[in-house]
This record gives sequence, structure tokens and C-alpha cells, in this order.
Amino acid sequence: MIPVSVIICTKNEEANLPHSLPPLIKNFEQVIVVDSNSTDKTVEIAKDGGAEIVNFTWDGQYPKKRQWCLKNLDLKHNWVLMIDADEIITNDVIAEIQSLSWDADGYFIPSKMVWNGKELQHGWRNNKLCLFKRSVFFFPIIDDLDIEGMGEIEGHYQPVTLREEKTIGQIKSPLIHHNHKDSWNAKHDAYAHWEIEMNKRKAWPADPVTMREIIKDTLRTSWTKPYLYFLYGYVIKGGFRDGKAGLDYALKRFDYTRRIVRGSRQTSDGL
Repeated sequence: MIPVSVIICTKNEEANLPHSLPPLIKNFEQVIVVDSNSTDKTVEIAKDGGAEIVNFTWDGQYPKKRQWCLKNLDLKHNWVLMIDADEIITNDVIAEIQSLSWDADGYFIPSKMVWNGKELQHGWRNNKLCLFKRSVFFFPIIDDLDIEGMGEIEGHYQPVTLREEKTIGQIKSPLIHHNHKDSWNAKHDAYAHWEIEMNKRKAWPADPVTMREIIKDTLRTSWTKPYLYFLYGYVIKGGFRDGKAGLDYALKRFDYTRRIVRGSRQTSDGL
């Protein structure tokens, strides 16, 4: 068993948890489902699956959910894996984790998208710092409590550290991230509003990797961003090879990014 404490943040995840939970229970020494008062069978599924269960009720303040978990859960290990219920860890990811030398402070893990039922083999992949030492990384307080869109959970940024010297590695094998167009649209409508306001306030915490931060800061409100992202994901990373599903996903990301840039530029330009 891998000596890592797994944290799964849930709210009404009865459709996803039966798929994501079993390989985690099978391979990791501790798995905790932190549930936000679900009204479906999420807690029942977690209990039957063998996970520890902790209830979370957000008070509207910081810490938000992920940092609350790091601060308050009875974690057996310094190493934690924060994974979403719609992400499935694969045998390849598990094998890579088992072979780690553990000489870094954290590791990025990419995700392979499932879009409208098709597992995309190419194109843009998210890359999250979700396996890390809780003694080194944390989720910071930022100025977003009055911004609609994210609520109880931290937004689209990585955990940070106050240490100048840190080492971050990369897991090459991807998680499988399930997405459905209807739910994606609803969630990203809210996320777009949050990101526009974050840009307006310049409230983003710095990415823990300097080059990533430079790229993000340079492109955050640039009109070129959606076009560069589309070019990178659909052409350079081969999203076109996934056919209709690959094009549809690339266009959705393009539209989402363009909406954020337009909203941010209108705000900053006073238009």
C-alpha cells in the first residue's frame, strides 16, 4: 500500500464515486471522502467502499475546503493526494507513484479528458500539483470571497509554498477526467465569471513554477491567449487526431478562454 493520504472532496457525486473510489482504496493506505452535505448517495457509496468520511460545512470564510482538509483532517501521512471524484487514477499512474524516489516536495499529475463519452488521446491536458507534502504546500487566502463562481472550493490555481527552495516533479501518466458537455457548460459559466473578476483584482497567487507563472501572467488578459491555446491543444498536441470529439472540446476551451479575456479586457479598459 502506498503511504499517502488521499483526499476526495465531494458534493452529490454518486455518479462518479463508484468509479474513482475503488482503485484508491485498493492502493493507498488512507482514503478520506470529505463531503459537503450531499443529498444523494455519495456518503453511502463512500462508506460501503471503505473510505473514511468527514462532513464539511463551509462558513463562507477562509480556509476554503481544500486548505481546511489539510489543516483539520487526521491525516496519517505528510504526503497527500488531492483528487476529484470525476478523476480516475489508472494503473500507470499508480505504478509511477510506487516507483517514485520521493525526493521532491510535490508532483504534477496530468489528466486525460473523457469528452462526450470518448477518451481523448491527444490535445490539451490539465496538469495539477495534486500530490505533495502538506508540510510544504498550502492553499492561500485570496481576495475572492465575494466573487460568485467557486463558492466553498479553491479556484483554478495551484497550492503555494513560502519556501524559496522546493523541488517539484512530474508524473507522466495521466488521470482519466470525465466530463459531460452539459455539466461542463454550467460549471464553466460560473468559473468564467470568477476568473474575470480575479483578473480585474489581480488576485491570483503565483504559480509554484516560475516559467509557468511567467506564461500565465503574460497571457492572462492577452487577446492572443485563446488562439494560442487552441493552436497548442488542437494542432501542436494533436487534438485534431481525436476527430469530432477533439474538435468540439478544443472549441469549448477556446470559447471559454476568449470569454474570460474579453470580459477582463472590457473591465480593465472601462468599456
